Amino acid sequence: MTQSDRIVEKREFFRLDFTAGLEFKSYQPEEGLESKAMVQNVSQSGVLFSTQSSPPAISSILWMNMDIRTLKICQEIENRALIFNKGLLGKVVRVEEDARTGKSYDVGVCFLTRDQQNSRDVQAILNRVN
Repeated sequence: MTQSDRIVEKREFFRLDFTAGLEFKSYQPEEGLESKAMVQNVSQSGVLFSTQSSPPAISSILWMNMDIRTLKICQEIENRALIFNKGLLGKVVRVEEDARTGKSYDVGVCFLTRDQQNSRDVQAILNRVN
């Protein structure tokens, strides 16, 4: 059995390779980190993007402005994700330095869902998003 035979896919949703620009702003724990990034792939539950600036911290809540309307899965994203001020809200679940270049970071974000909209933390952030 080879190494690749032992790899078990843990993702709940299929990831679609998708390259597009993305702007994000962090709201937790550090306020106001803003940057531009490039989307690498997306699913109805989250997005993986790369950024050359300082990455947001794990567990940060992000507001992300990205063009999901060109995706075929955008209906699933819109039905499930929390969309506010023409952007998606998500929580950073992974940050890794790009081993090839050492000059960029891969950031995995899980979209917040509409079911989470009424939580105290999310309401506090919604009040600050402009």
